[in-house]
Amino acid sequence: MTTATPTTPARQFKLKAEDRPAGSMTQSEAIQHHYDNDTRFFSLWLDPSLTYSSGRWFDPITGADLAADLTAAQDEKLRFHLDAAKVEAGTRLIDIGCGWGATLRGASQDRGAAYALGLTLSNDQLSHIESQGWPNVEARLQDAYTFTTDEPFTAAISIGAFEHFAKPNMTRPEKIEIYARFFETMAAALTTGARFSLQTIVWEDVDFEHSNTSLPETVFPESSIPYIEEVVEASAPTFRLVYLENDPKHYATTLQHWINNIKARQDDIIAEWGEEKYNFFYDYLRYSRLAFTRRKNSLARFVLQKR
Repeated sequence: MTTATPTTPARQFKLKAEDRPAGSMTQSEAIQHHYDNDTRFFSLWLDPSLTYSSGRWFDPITGADLAADLTAAQDEKLRFHLDAAKVEAGTRLIDIGCGWGATLRGASQDRGAAYALGLTLSNDQLSHIESQGWPNVEARLQDAYTFTTDEPFTAAISIGAFEHFAKPNMTRPEKIEIYARFFETMAAALTTGARFSLQTIVWEDVDFEHSNTSLPETVFPESSIPYIEEVVEASAPTFRLVYLENDPKHYATTLQHWINNIKARQDDIIAEWGEEKYNFFYDYLRYSRLAFTRRKNSLARFVLQKR
């Protein structure tokens, strides 16, 4: 594939390692570091719903195909989480790490939720959601750990946010404490018996001593992803585990589709944002896929119920 010569000055590339020393960022800054890179940039290689997390491609029991393409896989993932959280007419849903709002839109338009609130730390994502005019949907620029409510929610979903809660170099007890605080905050916001559907990348065949050096600081600064057992232990005091699935093939397949898409738009991306940014994201997607194909990482979906 040829490299295009920019006809206009390439936009400044935000992701520079030398500008982002480890431990220098708040959680909000860390999220903005990756996700506030122009919504249109992501729209060139994500699916039309701007879903920046793994789709659901296979039945976890039979292995049968559930989707033929990226859009269908993201729709199937959304259906799974809305079903798991029992989102229906009249539901009050809170979505932690709501991205560009695909879950909020689905809850409102497809399920008739009475109210769907999304929390994000990305200004670009907030602006996008506010521009859509979806009924009964609200988005806030707010940290999940500071959230309180006077009117409890009846369902919760969180897709791709849990990876950002712990910081590098935390011990296992420190990570579990941070995660437990999150689950306590969620439990306080939910009615008894409410379902919470949670999706997160997890470590698989990586021992704890090496996990802190295995996630590139330049991609997701101030982040340390969990092990399945950490999520289970941290959630147990406040939530019952109803269901768990764990399969790296979902993310490996999603990443391959993103790789194909970003390669197809290489010239457009370089012309507008520069070759450095294209190379960074292309390499990041390729190396991420390797982590899943080699089972260093996996993709876990937890369905929890408030005690």
